[in-house]
Amino acid sequence: MAKAKNESKEDPMVANAFDASKHELLAQMISELPPEAAAHYVAKLEAALMKRKLQLTGYLVALVLWLAAMVLALAYFGATEGFTGWVFLMPFAVVGVTLFAFGKWAEKVGKSVGPPPAIPKAAAKSAAAKLTKKV
Repeated sequence: MAKAKNESKEDPMVANAFDASKHELLAQMISELPPEAAAHYVAKLEAALMKRKLQLTGYLVALVLWLAAMVLALAYFGATEGFTGWVFLMPFAVVGVTLFAFGKWAEKVGKSVGPPPAIPKAAAKSAAAKLTKKV
């Protein structure tokens, strides 16, 4: 039996940005980092937010395209003679291609921030300790 991947690939600091109860903790932890490390994590947060916006936009675009394609498929089905049941598969193909394209785009945007700058071990350990203690 194959194992499902339940592990989140997001940085724990980025994951906390989507939990409203941890916003103050996140702001405090970022303020304690050196300026270049703080700028890096803010860029990661912005990339994660953009990724989620793109995913949501992809879902909405796919929904609208599906509705339009179903209406067109129904019109084509009613206007032609013979077997035209295949036309009802086309809206789902359009949705699949749309979701795939937006998913790839969102992944590209989410990974657009490079590796973090080197920060002192003491700052990294204190931030990690606070994060695991409060989470």
